[in-house]
Amino acid sequence: MHEPEAVLDDAVLDLSGESAGERDTDSSSPFFVSKKAAAVFKHEILRQYVVPFASKVGRYAPDGRVVYVDGYAGPGRYEDGTPGSPALVLDSAARLADFRKLDCYFVERNRNSYRSLSALVADADEQGLAAHALNGRVEKHLDTILAAAHGSPLFAFLDPFGMGVSFDSLTQQVFGSRTQLGTTGAHATEVLLNFNANAVRRIGGLLKSTKEYPGKAATLRAMDATCGGDWWRQEFLDSADNAEAVDRITDGFASRVGAAVRASYWTIEVRNRADLQVAYHLVLFSRHRDGLWLFGEAASLAQKEWRRACVPPAREDMLFNPGDTFDDEEAERDAQWIATIRANIEGLLDKHGDFVVDHHLGKVLAGVLGLARGLHIRAAIKDLYKNGKTGCKGTGEVRQLHVTRPS
Repeated sequence: MHEPEAVLDDAVLDLSGESAGERDTDSSSPFFVSKKAAAVFKHEILRQYVVPFASKVGRYAPDGRVVYVDGYAGPGRYEDGTPGSPALVLDSAARLADFRKLDCYFVERNRNSYRSLSALVADADEQGLAAHALNGRVEKHLDTILAAAHGSPLFAFLDPFGMGVSFDSLTQQVFGSRTQLGTTGAHATEVLLNFNANAVRRIGGLLKSTKEYPGKAATLRAMDATCGGDWWRQEFLDSADNAEAVDRITDGFASRVGAAVRASYWTIEVRNRADLQVAYHLVLFSRHRDGLWLFGEAASLAQKEWRRACVPPAREDMLFNPGDTFDDEEAERDAQWIATIRANIEGLLDKHGDFVVDHHLGKVLAGVLGLARGLHIRAAIKDLYKNGKTGCKGTGEVRQLHVTRPS
């Protein structure tokens, strides 16, 4: 999590590269047939984040309206019937309907996926939900969507298969069109995007290849456009391996966007299994500390569901079901994270004296950022109180807890 000195507003918009729907329309693709663990992670992020986000920023919005944009929506559901991101978000819209209006714009380029998506949106319309299916590239519809979102908070989810919208479209068109950073949520703007590690590795490899082919120069220029310049090329060449290159280029991209739009950001690695290389990073850009906190909570819960999805299925030849130990392993993780946070808090008390959790959140969560969440912080503080190491009982809003030295 990275915060600039000025943290301002909050909301989200979805604009990623090649359409996930295009990728998934091949019925022979296992990704289309059922979710991989990486998809479980990002979908759980949406499930956990959209409702509290819309609830909070919609409080200050005209008529409680919050605009959600999915720039690479796909068909809406997988072939096995499980919900994709559009179906999940429409479920969130239904949960919010009594007190917020989540106005959803789903953009899909592939015609077959668009037809399935349109059917899903038609069902949502019958339920009284605000939903729109748009066919084509997200860039084609972006100005229209941004105009429709004027005066309302905006959350954009950009999940392309390859690289997404250009750096200039993201910073100047999306954030640049919403520059009134007032105290209300009317201009709140947040973007959650997939920065594709596989694309970085593949395109970066062209820099070291001596082979020439007609599309090589154009592919490299497309990466330049995504990253906001050719700076990434030297980063790739200077890296010891692909893993380092992906980290350096992802961090460089996120920091440049954050600086350009005056936003803080989270970057989270996403894998299909713990032993596999990073498939992509989810990057959130937010102008408000509340957005960062909510995303951290959502990320922690999503990590747990990702770990559950990585548990191998039981087979007849197994002596025991791998899932049987999941809860015990999670309890061990919780205990380890609480111990880490407890040590962090003791260090802060020794160095700074009394403090408010929200003022040192990154240091409180050092070593477990993106894994632990508020309940782990509270448990650590309660344990310290029980052992006479703080005067704070750990009751109340976690972020506002005033952690004091013992009397």
